[in-house]
Amino acid sequence: MKRIVSAWVLALALVSQVGAAPPALTAADKAAIAQANKFIERGNEFAGKDSLARAKAEYLRGLKVFPQHVDALYNIAVVCTRLGQRAEAVGYYQQYLAVQPESADVWTQLGVLHDEAGETAEALVAYTKALAINPQFGRAQHNLGVLYSDRGEWGVAEKYLRQFVEGEEAAGRHTGEAYYSLGLLYLKRLQSKNARVQLQRALDADPSSALFNNALGDAYLLEKDSKVAQVYYQKAIANDGKFALAYSGLGDSYHQLGQVEEAAKQYRRALELRPDYPIVHYKLGLLFETARPAEAIKHFEKYLQSGKNLALEAEAREKLAKLKTVVPTKN
Repeated sequence: MKRIVSAWVLALALVSQVGAAPPALTAADKAAIAQANKFIERGNEFAGKDSLARAKAEYLRGLKVFPQHVDALYNIAVVCTRLGQRAEAVGYYQQYLAVQPESADVWTQLGVLHDEAGETAEALVAYTKALAINPQFGRAQHNLGVLYSDRGEWGVAEKYLRQFVEGEEAAGRHTGEAYYSLGLLYLKRLQSKNARVQLQRALDADPSSALFNNALGDAYLLEKDSKVAQVYYQKAIANDGKFALAYSGLGDSYHQLGQVEEAAKQYRRALELRPDYPIVHYKLGLLFETARPAEAIKHFEKYLQSGKNLALEAEAREKLAKLKTVVPTKN
């Protein structure tokens, strides 16, 4: 599940916002803020044109004039994130929080950066602080739910994801991402009926989403309703012809129906689109395990050689060992 970050919207500098840091601004502070605002506004113009390096330079000029300017700190952190300068972005968010620690938004943004870097403990702290400031802050609820889901802590994950869904609905929003994340949690728990309910709601919110169609296909596949699953995988592909995940799911549905060649065709299409998709090699190994063991060996070996996403490593090694006892080796 993907973490939710804030929309890329750069607010113009607000003197009242900056003024919350020092309780009283001196005349010199006010003059510095006014000067910094000009640089920030110029930076926003460059950011609006996607000239991110130039935007960053202007924000830095603003910070040089008034180092505690939270709008400059926030905007430069967002720009650094988009430029792939993660460490700098973390630093600027931390500077922001040193000035204004009571920002659920910034704690959440910081949490996302830690989360994406695999720094789970730091992400957990950041999201939790965001919710301590604002218990209804939806992005923090969602991201904390996803984090706990990734850790296999299903009950806690469900609590936060349900809070996110309920908050969105209370605000009159039927947000596809909210239903989708909760639906994926139920899929992970193999609760196909609950998953279908939430994923259908996601799809109702955005029928053109390849992601939502694909996930609903997975839910029907879990129930072994291969034909219906195919309908949703094909809708996903119709909306995104390069969506390798949907071709892989479509391959699963044909495999479930015993249509080996059609399944192999879909799996190979998934690999054409994403050569770094090792689980598809595992699926091809399973597909050919009985009828074409030599080919199955090749795919199980490719899966293991990838070194990535090896959740099924033990199973693959066991199957490979058995296959090699019946397939003659070349001298």
